This record gives sequence, C-alpha cells and structure tokens, in this order.
Amino acid sequence: MEIKINASIKKLGQKSIDIITAAAEAVGLERVVVTSTQRPPRAQAEVMLVNIEENRNIRYKAPGEAVKDVARKLRGEHKSREEILDAMVAKIKELNAMKPAKRVSNHCVDDEEYERLNVIDISFWDMPESKRIPFLSQMVARKEVVKT
Repeated sequence: MEIKINASIKKLGQKSIDIITAAAEAVGLERVVVTSTQRPPRAQAEVMLVNIEENRNIRYKAPGEAVKDVARKLRGEHKSREEILDAMVAKIKELNAMKPAKRVSNHCVDDEEYERLNVIDISFWDMPESKRIPFLSQMVARKEVVKT
C-alpha cells in the first residue's frame, strides 16, 4: 500500500502512516493520496492571497477572515505583494500566539504541535468511488482520529 503525499511539506508521523495504512488495507486500497499536511504561516498566507487574487471566496472562521481583511486593506492601498504577505504572516502569528490560539487553519501549526497531532487532508477523488465510504468509515472508527 502506497501513501503519496502531494503537499509542500511531506511530513507524516508514523502513527498517522499506520492508521492510514490499516484503513486502506482493510478496504483493499492500493494507494492513498494526502493533499495537505502542516502549513507554515507563510505558506498559509500565500494560499489565502492567491485565492483572493483569483476571486475565490473561500470562507474561513473569524481568524481567517481577519487575515483576509488585512490582505484586502493593503491591496486597496496598492501595497506590494510582498508587503501584503508579510502583513498577513504577522497577523497569522499574532492569532496563533493568543491563548487559546486562534487558528486560521488547522494545518497552520508549529513543528511541536504538528508532532503531537498530525493534521492531514486525504483526497477521496483519487480513490475508486466504491472505496471512499468504507475507507472513511475505517478512519472515523479509530479513537485516535479527530474529525473536523
């Protein structure tokens, strides 16, 4: 069974690998594609800015909307892309530093937190349709898997 990671950061803990492998093998999947893992603040800001630039209205909870507001304001002031990204990263770090943290994305965590809890997205589009629900059922049946 192959786990293919199509993410900029190819980091997956052994426990996550074991859980995914067990679920895949239980339903006869030969390959699972992970599309997102940990995302540092800069990468998160870049993804969000591209979505804004391409007029994709991705909805976020309040912390994400606050970061988008920073980008929209600075775009309106005709700031450079780099200045906008720097300001977005600063806002993400400010939100992450709050107690409790106000996450822009569950993926946007530091290395220490990611080591404790891997946050991953798995592509169902890369699975045969008949295997999607059985695989999901196997995953959610595990007490170690947090569903969001």
